Amino acid sequence: MVTASSVIEFLGKLIPGYDYRAKRSRLNTDRSVREKLARELKKAALNLKEVSDLAYRDGKREIVDHIKDVLKAIDLFVVEIEDAPFGQSPLFKVDKVNDEDIDHMIQFDKALVEQLEVLTKTSELIYDHVLKGETSDIIIQVRKLKKELDGMKNTFSDRLDYFMKR
Repeated sequence: MVTASSVIEFLGKLIPGYDYRAKRSRLNTDRSVREKLARELKKAALNLKEVSDLAYRDGKREIVDHIKDVLKAIDLFVVEIEDAPFGQSPLFKVDKVNDEDIDHMIQFDKALVEQLEVLTKTSELIYDHVLKGETSDIIIQVRKLKKELDGMKNTFSDRLDYFMKR
């Protein structure tokens, strides 16, 4: 069974200073989570841009078109993350937050980090496959990556809704 403390420890290794318990830490943790998401999404986009460049040089226009759509979606999501309301949630204004709310915040962050890892690894695999000349299933992999990105966007939206309604 996964405990809250093991999830916090896991997230703390990826996001230094991760802690929603203290009022001041909640703001910093939220900012750190958002910065981590945006930074890693930009890295995944760089991998895909390189794949797109390679596909373009090889005359594989269909791959370029699919990647272009995903890159646009990543760019829009990064803007959404960076421009989302910060510090306006009632959760950030009170001194004490109940454990249920903290658990929800942690679970949202855990889900986002897990989805981010899948997305990042998928972009790296796509890049590796293209370098090896294995391009037969690249479009399928790009579609899977887009689906994972859509799931991540939904989780982020749910997280934001939860923060703003509390």
